[in-house]
Amino acid sequence: MSLHDVRRTRLFFIDNVRVFLIVLVIAFHAGAPYAGVPWYTIPSETTLLSEFVLGWFLTFCLAFFLGFFFMIACYFTPGSYNKKGNITFLKDRFLRLGVPLIIFLFVVMPFLRYFLYWLNVHSCELSYWEFIVSEYYWETHHLWFVVNLLLFTGGYWVWRLVSKSVKTKMNLKVPGNKTILFFTILLAVVTFVVRIFYPIGWWDPLKLVEPAYLPQFAGLFVIGVIAYRGNWFLELPTSVGVTWLRIGIITALLFPLLYVVGEGKYSSFIGGFYWKPFVFAFWEAFLCCGMCFGLLVLFREKFNSQEGLGKALSSDVYTVYLIHITIVVLIQYMLIGVSLPPLLKFILVILVAVPLSFLASHYVVRRLPLARKVL
Repeated sequence: MSLHDVRRTRLFFIDNVRVFLIVLVIAFHAGAPYAGVPWYTIPSETTLLSEFVLGWFLTFCLAFFLGFFFMIACYFTPGSYNKKGNITFLKDRFLRLGVPLIIFLFVVMPFLRYFLYWLNVHSCELSYWEFIVSEYYWETHHLWFVVNLLLFTGGYWVWRLVSKSVKTKMNLKVPGNKTILFFTILLAVVTFVVRIFYPIGWWDPLKLVEPAYLPQFAGLFVIGVIAYRGNWFLELPTSVGVTWLRIGIITALLFPLLYVVGEGKYSSFIGGFYWKPFVFAFWEAFLCCGMCFGLLVLFREKFNSQEGLGKALSSDVYTVYLIHITIVVLIQYMLIGVSLPPLLKFILVILVAVPLSFLASHYVVRRLPLARKVL
């Protein structure tokens, strides 16, 4: 299929990948308090089994799923810019990314925090505005992904603006195993170097960007641009995708070895000039590239069709990303004090939060006035 055909054809497998990834995002947040991660006002509930299993799952997800989202988002950026032009493109990006960011950052998330405060402090000692002024800590929450995407997209817009000679068609060779291996090693090394100075968990004062993951996010964003120019998503050989999917799966299965080496302490791997963070950076990079390139080909070959339900789900992915935190946290709150094992609570949160998030998006949020123009 030519690049011209790509612009005119709906790539169903990419829509299906996005649905798969947003389910992983919901599951990731569903597992936070049951893996011992500090999480809003939800008390940590863990056992040795839940810490290991969910620690494995959360680390696995964090190694690739957001970078994969960046790569997919950027894959369509050049075509959108070419079609709309610089001014309309910029307005469209601000409308789709900036407006929801402002609404959720200054309205939805503060209200969620106050509602949790109201649930925990039944006497409600502070009014909403008193809480915002004295207790609320301004941060981007899960919206940092939207912030980063807005920043990366803005950077691409500036680059296109100053590079008048950019070609809309480029003969870029589809990567093989050696090229992907080189990128993976480069990503691991750069990640390790960055984390010497900025370990995992270090944030800037406004909590806009986490440097520890910037090499992965920015690198895959750039890969998305190049992939569009070279039509890589459609032309990446199946054999290459299968090879890297196997690498990703094998790498993920090595987590118990990391767990033993780190003596069950995630802090052993977060950064610094030590051998454990070095090993972790390589583990993470190979898992990331393995899953990104492998799942891309898997979905292209096996899940490249869409019925009515699939179409509805894919259209709601962005809205679900924005609203799912409120649903997940409230379900977790309702399970406080319920005598169930943490792993079972994790499963229950997923089973309720996933369908509820999609239903709320499809039948409530996206039917609000002007919502469809933004979401």
